[in-house]
Amino acid sequence: MTQDTQQGAQRLRELPRSGLRAMYAAAAEAIASLTAMAERGTNPTTEAINGAAVVEEWAHFPHSDVVDPATHSRYYYHAHSADERVPGEHGHFHTFVRTANSAGSADAFAHLIGISTDASGGVFRLFTVNRWVTDETWFDAEVVCRLLDRFDLTNTDSSPDLNRWVQAIVRMFRPQIEDLIRARDVSVAAFREAHPGEDVLEDRDLRVTSDMSVDFLEQIRAIELALSGDEASSPAA
Repeated sequence: MTQDTQQGAQRLRELPRSGLRAMYAAAAEAIASLTAMAERGTNPTTEAINGAAVVEEWAHFPHSDVVDPATHSRYYYHAHSADERVPGEHGHFHTFVRTANSAGSADAFAHLIGISTDASGGVFRLFTVNRWVTDETWFDAEVVCRLLDRFDLTNTDSSPDLNRWVQAIVRMFRPQIEDLIRARDVSVAAFREAHPGEDVLEDRDLRVTSDMSVDFLEQIRAIELALSGDEASSPAA
């Protein structure tokens, strides 16, 4: 057991057991979807690009995004130019929920979290971005954290196993995602203080507002440890 696992478990022990069980169920769902994709010879990355031989930089996969008609949850995958990718990244998923803005418009999309994957489909990084990056409607961190509850892709027919995986990743890393969303606002506030008079949310010098390396298996071990092992048998079993 690594020190990171022990520290992660200590952090997770602060959560209600119902939250831990929900995260553990999400981990099992992620493994099930990975298994289903592997049986077809795909993974989250190759499933997202749908077998495309050439991945056009910045293009959305799928072209019109994946949108759940009932919950208005949304995501797409894309890859930046090589000089703008973090080491090891093939591309990343952007996740959103549609909600009403302060003016009552129901066409307001809030960005939840970015999910970086490598060429094998392994998730290794989560991140948030400035408003201009995804053209989202900006909401305070606590509002976005509450919107995580509404991210649900179960009514979407396209790529059901990939949909299950994206949804499961958001749920099993919920504490880290909330931390990143709150760190996003701290980062924006600090940038605003350092650049008085500028429209920080449109400033191209601020793209990524928070990020964190994550490990899929370490997260599962940390959840198991936080549950004390009594109720947690490996979700891969």
